[in-house]
Amino acid sequence: MKIYNSIDEFNQIKENLSNLVYVPTMGNLHYGHTSLIDKAKQFDQEVIATIYINKLQFNDKNDYLNYPKTLDKDLELLKQYGCDHLILPDDSILDNIKNIKAPSKANKLCGLNRPGHFDGVLTILNKFFSIINPSILILGKKDYQQFVLVKDFIKEKNLNIKTVGVETIRERNGLAYSSRNTLLSNNNKSIASKLYKVLKDIELNKGSLSNDLLNSQIKYLTSNGFELDYLAVCDTESLEQSLDIFKKDLLVAIAAKLNNVRLIDNIVMTKL
Repeated sequence: MKIYNSIDEFNQIKENLSNLVYVPTMGNLHYGHTSLIDKAKQFDQEVIATIYINKLQFNDKNDYLNYPKTLDKDLELLKQYGCDHLILPDDSILDNIKNIKAPSKANKLCGLNRPGHFDGVLTILNKFFSIINPSILILGKKDYQQFVLVKDFIKEKNLNIKTVGVETIRERNGLAYSSRNTLLSNNNKSIASKLYKVLKDIELNKGSLSNDLLNSQIKYLTSNGFELDYLAVCDTESLEQSLDIFKKDLLVAIAAKLNNVRLIDNIVMTKL
């Protein structure tokens, strides 16, 4: 794996590269990330990753400062799973950056209580796209709203990039792999798995989908120590709230804090 410690370093060799498959990360890598590398390798093209903790997408300064950093382990994982190139930019990447304003659907779900978050995501990805010029982008669907917004952005800007989404990888108890899981105690990891249990319970009862069903699940989570950001059922593309499972597939998405650690998860329910 070739490592570039600055954008300038990468720019010196990039004209020799083409048809790159791009996996963006913020480091603290886990099996969710390695599943993205595995997917990228299937395209039989060179795989490039970035590790950059993007301060533009953090609303909470402490959240940014406390974001877990495990660079040595990250490098080993990327090498082990066959990543070909890795860019490790410093904050100079933000110099004269073009700020992107996310569309209105960014204000739903995670955007409700994190204003500007998706502006920051699209702004940094747009910069990386211009630097790397990838042919394929690999994103995890655990951040489903991000996946939809980035896919829409690429289409709107007519960028010649194919967006590929990868299903969520889970721990044995159902908890979605996340960099934030390292901030949870073993006991809280067990409690955190109840998020997935709630999603599956809603899916199991999708024939009687209602606000009462959602409210009962919210009460269940609150009684187990969660501070709910949202539990929503919505259209998989517009992210508009909907309970009409008889007409179309629906996204069930959740965000909650447990012991001040913010966790997200989702599943897509097939229509009846």
